[in-house]
Order: sequence, then structure tokens, then C-alpha cells
Amino acid sequence: MVTYIEKNGNFSVWCPDRNPQLTGAWVHVHNNGRIKYVQTVADGRKTDNLLSLPQK
Repeated sequence: MVTYIEKNGNFSVWCPDRNPQLTGAWVHVHNNGRIKYVQTVADGRKTDNLLSLPQK
């Protein structure tokens, strides 16, 4: 996913909210200095939408 987003841009992956009445968030690549990771960004702020998704 990191490679895909880096290749296609921060506005290439959208994560809908599980509540259809709420707006989802874009998925961006972030870096903590050692590791790249994906995190959702809604309304300009980092959120944890991906952590709240059910595991399949």
C-alpha cells in the first residue's frame, strides 16, 4: 500500500467511514524516521480509521 500511494499520490486511496452518515478519510503515507506506514487523514488531521476496521 505504501508503494501504491507513493506512486499515485496521497489522494489515490480513500477509506470510507463505517457509518455512511460520516465522511471518510484519505490514506496517506507517513514516516517515523525509520518505518513508512499508512494512516488516514480527515479534515487535515491524522486519524485512526484504519485501526477501527474489522479484521477479516
